[in-house]
Amino acid sequence: MTRTQCAIKKAVTAPDNISILLLPGLDGTGELLTALVDQLSSHRPVQVISYPASKPLDYDDLTTFVLERAPKEQFVILGESFSGPIAIEIASAEPRVAGLILASSFARHPIPSLFAPVANLLDLRWVPSKFVEAALLGSTGKPELKARLGQVLKRLPREIIRVRAAEALRVDKRNRLRDIICPMLCLQGRFDWLVRKRCLDEITSVQPTCQVRWLAASHMLLETHPYEAAEAINEFCDRLR
Repeated sequence: MTRTQCAIKKAVTAPDNISILLLPGLDGTGELLTALVDQLSSHRPVQVISYPASKPLDYDDLTTFVLERAPKEQFVILGESFSGPIAIEIASAEPRVAGLILASSFARHPIPSLFAPVANLLDLRWVPSKFVEAALLGSTGKPELKARLGQVLKRLPREIIRVRAAEALRVDKRNRLRDIICPMLCLQGRFDWLVRKRCLDEITSVQPTCQVRWLAASHMLLETHPYEAAEAINEFCDRLR
């Protein structure tokens, strides 16, 4: 997948299958989601949004950016990690959203907001790659995926990472979560220590009918377990029909 602002892959099967609007994690590129998109696009249209890397945008600006590129017909919105609050905001207000999927994500900041100022000091260049890989991919990250992760993060401007991390460390969309009336699915990794079970519990306490699917994965479960994730996502979308 190229680093375009918006990539669309068409399904080769039933044309009435509902489409998915896929919002990537903190990197904002969608480049690491190729395997998942390949699996999903054999069943339904998939649109991947890539966020601008030319200037830092806050959650409000990114929400507007996504809405301007969203499908005109009904769709399912999937927010990975950092993008979960964007997906929640859109699903709470946009009648075209037929379903909401959160992958390794949160409605409220995953660690205490008092740590938000630390984001100003964040520079992944100072962090050994093995620590980044362990935190994001766990023990299931393949060498090729680790290399691609390193390349994507290396290209990402430090200011972009800093602003996005600061946004994630102070966001609270629980009130917007209460306004959601469409079906919901949460995908959660059993070994995710970045977004802990507390975040999932906060979501299900507000939306008790939310479906939960656990995967034997770390934080980046969409990248490390694309086949299992696609199966859960397609089952969820098929029930919406």
